[in-house]
This record gives sequence, structure tokens and C-alpha cells, in this order.
Amino acid sequence: MKTAALIYGRNDGYKENERLIVHINSLLNTFDEVLYLDWNSDDEKGSLLNGIKDSLIKEGRLKHFVIPSSIVKDVFGHIEGVQACIASYCYNILLRRCDADWIVCTTNDIIAPKKETFDKFLSQADKNTFYTLSRRDIEYSDLENFGFENWEDYRNHLDSTSKPRYFPAKVTYNDEWSIINCCGDFQLAHKDVWHKLKGFEENMIFACFQDTNIQKKAVLNGFGLKAIYNIPLYHMSHTGMGNDGSSPSKQNYNDVWDWVAGFEKSYNKENWGWDGIDIEYEVF
Repeated sequence: MKTAALIYGRNDGYKENERLIVHINSLLNTFDEVLYLDWNSDDEKGSLLNGIKDSLIKEGRLKHFVIPSSIVKDVFGHIEGVQACIASYCYNILLRRCDADWIVCTTNDIIAPKKETFDKFLSQADKNTFYTLSRRDIEYSDLENFGFENWEDYRNHLDSTSKPRYFPAKVTYNDEWSIINCCGDFQLAHKDVWHKLKGFEENMIFACFQDTNIQKKAVLNGFGLKAIYNIPLYHMSHTGMGNDGSSPSKQNYNDVWDWVAGFEKSYNKENWGWDGIDIEYEVF
């Protein structure tokens, strides 16, 4: 049983290298493979990963994909505002190029669970259920004070002090399918489920709710849905996600809320995830 974690980085919005180092190393300690996609890479600046690769675990299990700004322009016709939709595209590109049995889509603010804890859960997991692992929020400054090189000791400390975060049962109107009310940050399913769903919705050109909509897609396709609270998963807190540190407007938020609530079927084409397009990658 092979496991993989899929993550992406933004050259136009990410801030702390140390946070990304801890995040990727925690994934490499837990998963058989990690696929990282650098979105909107500047030709001169290059990938975010290039600046931190000397601090990463190097065992040939990290695949590094790069999507330069020229390709982003070809797809969207402009650069401004593309951050709102990148999650769907980035995850889908990696889902199409990942052959692991169990696949997690996560964000670069997460300290992953321990391998033994995660593997034990997977040994009993249902291949026809879509899982969301509930995160436990921690302060980024606490990790910084503890020392980035000691992040494993810090995680052991958190395991005994941090409590799970329990989300309300639903988000939009009376839909029962939504088990979270903000970023899940750890969406887990068997590869067959991800492909049956055709990944995340690529026409969801909005800010937020990709993770909520993927849950609804799972239910609409006949899969079970479950939230997992007892596996320690830590989210390193951050501010707004916009280029200027801002959060999505209330109107945008409400528009997405309505769009997800009315969603009934996937609009993704058969070549979702840029299937058929050869994207080079390097292995660390």
C-alpha cells in the first residue's frame, strides 16, 4: 500500500521558508512519496523549493513540478487574481500524475501526523469513503520559538497538549454533506475515488470552498464521507491569503457559498488535470 501527499506553492503569495521546510519534512517522514507543484514560477526567481532544498530530507521521494508564469498566462490570459483558483488546478495536475494507492491533498501550513498513526488508520480505512482529517490550530510563532530543527520534538509536545478541533455538521443551508466550515487542509481518499470524482472542480474560479465542494462531489458520486478527529494534525496559523494579506470579500465568500450549495455535477472534462500534457519534474 503506497501513500502520497500532494502540495503546491505560490511564488506570488508565500512568505516563510521555515514553515515550508517543516511542512515538507513532516510529509516525507509520513508518506512514501510527496509531489510538490510550484505554481506561477518566475523565470528569474524560479521555484520556491529551490531556496530550501538543502534543508529537506533527500531520499528520492520528493517529486518537484514547476508551472511557469508563461503557462499560467496561456490558461487564464492574465496573472492578477489567479490565486483564487489555483488549488483545483494544482491538485488535479498532481492527481493525474500520482500512482499511489491513498492520496492526500494538503496545504503548506500543515505538520503531518506520525507515520505509524497514519498507517494504522489506513489499514482499517474504507476505500469507498472520502475522509477529511480535522486540524488542530497552533501558533506559527510557537514553532519558531521552539526551533525549526526540533519540529519533531515539538510535535510530540503538541500531541499531549493540543485538542482536536470539532467542526459543525454542515455549512450551507440544510446540506448534510458538509462536515467542515473552513479549510480542511487534509483531504484523503483512495486513488480510485479521486479519479471517479475527476478531482477538484477546475471552473471554480473563486476563493475558498474547494475542500467543501470536493466533499459534496464525493456524496453525489455515492461515496461515504467522514471526518477524523483523533489523528493529531497541526495547522500553523497564518494571516490572509491574498497578495496584500487580505481575505476574500464577503460578496465573493457568499457567491461561492451559493455556488457550492447549488452544485449537482462535475463540469470537469475527461482531460481534467491537464491530462495529455507532458510536465517535467525532478526528484529530490
